[in-house]
Amino acid sequence: MKPIKLKLLVELLVVASLVLVFGSIAHQRNFAWEDNVSLWRDAVIKSPDKYRPRHNLGLAYSRTEQYDLALEEYGEALRVMPASSKTHVNMGRVHEKMGQNELAITKYKKALEIDQYDYKAYTGLGEIYNKKGFVDMAVSMYKQAIKINPLYLNARKALGNAYLDKRLINLAVKEYVAILQIDPDNASVHYNLGIAYDETRQLKKAIIQYQKAIAIKPEYSEALSNLGIIYGKMGLLDQSIQQLHMSLDISPRDPITMFNLALAYEQLAKKKEQRAEGKELRVKAVRTYEKVLKVDPLNVQARERIRKLRAER
Repeated sequence: MKPIKLKLLVELLVVASLVLVFGSIAHQRNFAWEDNVSLWRDAVIKSPDKYRPRHNLGLAYSRTEQYDLALEEYGEALRVMPASSKTHVNMGRVHEKMGQNELAITKYKKALEIDQYDYKAYTGLGEIYNKKGFVDMAVSMYKQAIKINPLYLNARKALGNAYLDKRLINLAVKEYVAILQIDPDNASVHYNLGIAYDETRQLKKAIIQYQKAIAIKPEYSEALSNLGIIYGKMGLLDQSIQQLHMSLDISPRDPITMFNLALAYEQLAKKKEQRAEGKELRVKAVRTYEKVLKVDPLNVQARERIRKLRAER
């Protein structure tokens, strides 16, 4: 394949925490083929020495997390077509999912020996290097993938996330914006862009991105939580509490969101300390900090906040 020529840490309130249609089987079954293990298994039985059914059965096994079976079918696909970089890449992904990073690296490199322009192999290598902490090497791999195919958004997103990890915020923003120009309904990229703006205290811009992520994916608990945290930073405590509750309705055991909800209760209690409502809010804060400790017993901050609140009675 020749190169194509074409012109993801949130600061808390108190702590820095963030197609292949095979053959001509009936149309009504087409939509499920890639994910349908039984269909591709039937295709393999009928044509055991053909590459495509073997490869796609491996893909179906991978998508259903039957990784050993996936590797077995990919191996059979390579027996039929040894020079398939795509199959080597997919085997690399399976090894990666199984935590076998060195085997994954070997498969990605083998794919590049077969096809030096396999941008998915470069991206896979980058993801592993990033996991290992070799961020600069990861960035180099992502850039190579993008050079070959500027429209491969997985590489652009991974590059943006790597930049974000290195706190190269402007470069991260550039990648996220480039993705959204192509795929404006990508909720996770809106979310990551919100994080980037949040990191640089551009809170109004962060709010817009979190709201867009939620509009696309209403059950996006992390975006709801981060939005609530920002409202807390801005002193909009009622709005903060509302968003944090919505996040916990989706992810009820998230200690970060619970902690920030407790903190919002506590801050709102101080504003209303001369009223009975202030006492009720302190009780809610303590109870919420206690819920944090049930999920995260070693959370020193939650324990300390409980101690201080009880001492203020």
